[in-house]
Amino acid sequence: MTMLTLGHSLELLLCTSTDGTGNVCLQPGAPTLLLREIDLYDYPCEPAGPELRPNPHEWDTQVSGYDDFFRPDSGGNTGESLPPQLSPRAPAPKKTGPNYRRIIGWISGITALIILGVSGIGYTALNNYTGKITKQDVFAGVGDRTAAPEPGAPLNILLVGSDSRLGLTRGQRNKLSTGKDQGARSDTMILMHISADNSRVTLVSFPRDSYVSIPAYTDKNGKKHSASKNKINASFSYGGPTLTIRTIEANTGLKIDHYVEVNIAGFVKVVDSIGGAQVCVAKAVNDKDSGLKLSKGKHLLNGAQALAYVRARHIYADQDLGRIRAQQAFIGSVARKALSAQTLTNPLKLNAFLDAALASVTTDTQLDQSAILNLANRLRNVQADQIQFLTVPISNDNYRVPGVGSSVLWSGPKSTELFTKLRNDEPVVPKPPAVKATIPPGLIKVQVLNGAGVAGLGAKAANDLARIGFGMAGPAKNADVTGQTGTVIKYDPSNAAQLKTLQAALPDATTLAVTGLGTTFQVVVGSTWSGATRVVISTATPKSAVKSISAADTTCT
Repeated sequence: MTMLTLGHSLELLLCTSTDGTGNVCLQPGAPTLLLREIDLYDYPCEPAGPELRPNPHEWDTQVSGYDDFFRPDSGGNTGESLPPQLSPRAPAPKKTGPNYRRIIGWISGITALIILGVSGIGYTALNNYTGKITKQDVFAGVGDRTAAPEPGAPLNILLVGSDSRLGLTRGQRNKLSTGKDQGARSDTMILMHISADNSRVTLVSFPRDSYVSIPAYTDKNGKKHSASKNKINASFSYGGPTLTIRTIEANTGLKIDHYVEVNIAGFVKVVDSIGGAQVCVAKAVNDKDSGLKLSKGKHLLNGAQALAYVRARHIYADQDLGRIRAQQAFIGSVARKALSAQTLTNPLKLNAFLDAALASVTTDTQLDQSAILNLANRLRNVQADQIQFLTVPISNDNYRVPGVGSSVLWSGPKSTELFTKLRNDEPVVPKPPAVKATIPPGLIKVQVLNGAGVAGLGAKAANDLARIGFGMAGPAKNADVTGQTGTVIKYDPSNAAQLKTLQAALPDATTLAVTGLGTTFQVVVGSTWSGATRVVISTATPKSAVKSISAADTTCT
């Protein structure tokens, strides 16, 4: 049993319930507190054969090997428990394209932010984790960032994947084939936009080879450099986080409020701490560069296998862009597992996950404990279909530039539309109607009954419905029972299509199926009646300038 602080004031004693549900209870025998699992990127696909899972001996060996990985380096570990592609005794893998270690870190960072919100960790408990986060003054020279973002305003967070080796011993660098370079580079950048009302989270990936304008800057030796055009990842090499922030702001018109940089140190342990993460592949994979071998279907990956999965690029026709889609899917997979009852209700697992994820994070100095708690609270009630993953629109993924090489060119009109919507805090992807009406109101007859007992309300409701085209089956009448507050639509189950039209006109009304009612609908009006909404007959979902997938998407990559 342990104590978990929810919000600022409520503390719960956690225990495992004895009813077999795995729920959290306040104390033994007390009513259970249901913890909702956000089903991020659940990929139900039909595998070619039985679902592949590591056998128990394989799993135990690999997990044990990675426990050794995170112990102080004694210099005597032979790496026998590691898979061949990660063993220090095996030849270094061929490095083609961006190195996987520049990619994997931000997966942990994004997921940790979501977990902090959903798990309900409060100020006191949060202190145990935020003390592991490295702080850096990344906004020096960017502009006025002295004031914290206004409460209730949209929030833009730049997430950067770095290949920094800080925190890794020589033996650990060998085991992950990270090399000896002590500097840090970035090939992965994601903009996380949280809407002012916290109803939408948009994650925009910037391809590493994006050909963009880099502002003038002064390097660490004091030499001044003029503004130029280059690949977006060059900004990190030239001027670190500060120049990267300025580059993103210059090319998007968005103000970055916070900066989160993550490296590889905790990635393997993050995946293993939750017992692996499930992915689904649409076709068999055999990638020699990453060592990834998967049959078509679902697979439970441990930390070592996950490294290969997020590294693979040649298995996709569009390579880097395909890998971005797979990485977005993997974010959801890790988050789904971390948000499951087995993790949230298990203090040891929850602690292991957050401990590993946040230990590899560097943030701006303003993202202090209070700001992190506020961010967690903002993310707490976000639903799966409110989280959108997308890549900045592209017009040419092989744009040749002399002296620069093959680059990715953004689509001017579409990317401008995307960034304008984010600046205005508008939905990037139009939300389809909650109910798609396909039958015009003129083909539907309604009998209005005054269930509120308020004089004249029935006649008003009938006029409201007639005004937007519904046919009336006669004048409004009083219902047998009055005093009703909400409005109820009574319908025959055989008229489900017509019901959708009436629901579109009365979105706040509840429905009640009455067999034998016939083709006439009854609308029993309550005292909260506020009118009827004009119905738009649905023909197609509104189009968007960008392609995206939500966290509720069930497509297999």
